[in-house]
Amino acid sequence: MNTQTEGKLTLSVPFWCSLRVIITFVGFLGMIVHFSQKTNISIALVCMVNHTAIDHYNINTYSTKLNHHCLKANKTTSTEGSYVWSKNTQGILLGSYFGGYIITQVPAGYIAGRYGARILFGSAIFISSLITIFMPMAAAAHWIVFSILQVLVGLAHGTIWPCMVVIMAHWAPPNERGKLMGFMNAGLFGFLWTILWFIIYRNSPHNHRYINEIERTFILEHTHEQLNRNYNNNKFHTPWRSLLTSSSCWALYIIHTCSNWGTYTFLTSIPKYMDEVLGFNIKFNGILSALPYVSQWLIINLSGVIADILIHRKFLTVTQTRKLFTVLGNLLPALFVLCLAFMTCELKYIAVLLLTTGVAFSGCCFGGGFILVANDIAPAHAGIIFGISNTFATIPGIISPYVVGALTEKVNSVSWKYRMRDLIN
Repeated sequence: MNTQTEGKLTLSVPFWCSLRVIITFVGFLGMIVHFSQKTNISIALVCMVNHTAIDHYNINTYSTKLNHHCLKANKTTSTEGSYVWSKNTQGILLGSYFGGYIITQVPAGYIAGRYGARILFGSAIFISSLITIFMPMAAAAHWIVFSILQVLVGLAHGTIWPCMVVIMAHWAPPNERGKLMGFMNAGLFGFLWTILWFIIYRNSPHNHRYINEIERTFILEHTHEQLNRNYNNNKFHTPWRSLLTSSSCWALYIIHTCSNWGTYTFLTSIPKYMDEVLGFNIKFNGILSALPYVSQWLIINLSGVIADILIHRKFLTVTQTRKLFTVLGNLLPALFVLCLAFMTCELKYIAVLLLTTGVAFSGCCFGGGFILVANDIAPAHAGIIFGISNTFATIPGIISPYVVGALTEKVNSVSWKYRMRDLIN
């Protein structure tokens, strides 16, 4: 297609009333289910555990004695659960999810790339929703049973991000990829979503019955679909050697792993930090623990739009844009976390502001940074590339919760301060 024809087609194709935006919205709802199930344990543990029954839950340093009255004044109501789980046990429970999550990344990337993401994504949410319903009974039985269910949820969820990358490869033109990926980015709701997903989504614009011909042609022209017919089952071939030796791929694998150390530490530790250091009760803990991620969602969408503009208007190349937003998404949160290490209960609202701002700016990586690199490198194999990358990047999720539990074994602001410094290092 020549430039003039392409320009006319681009101008005539709607965006907000298009099927690709509808699919993006349904994917967004699916990610709500995904992250609700992924984070609910870190919040629930705050009120599930009987802290006073744990021997090491004592205030025994000079620093925390000065902070003790502030903590007691803020926690006007005691929230004690029935489970006597040590910090190390809690770390195992949080990390066990990622033990399952790491296993299915590469297989999911291969399966989604070869057969499509429709059934895999929908089945993952259905299975994880079914398992989540049995979580309370598992916790009552034994923490090991609870941990096993966490592993199973992780196995199901490990297929989701490779599916999302494959969906973007099929449905998101490069000039719209940042904002569509940004926007995309629980039991009963999960079942309802599964039904909606199977109704709305198809693996390719080629065979979607509700798409109009103009949008179908537009998407296919901009997603390399017509040039990459190897999605046919008999011709699908994965260049494993290239994916494991490419310098571009390894750059993605390394930055993804390093970035996820901070991401998963935030994800699993924010509710405990709110409770043990800042002294918020469980009601405000849940609200304030969600605030950083609401802000992150806004930054993801904003950075996605800005990244698309920078690329479309040729202010920066695709590579320069990815590097810029990756640096912003890692450097700025590190600076705010470094400041957070010196916060106490008396400065709790400043701490919340620093925490919210730091997590928010990490969204730059999702809207315009390294999360989109797999689609830039090889759209036809984006699911497998991201699966390999996320396999390495899940290792911090396994290690970090246990490390947090070990380093904050005695609950006080000093141990959390050193934990924050370790996060920077």
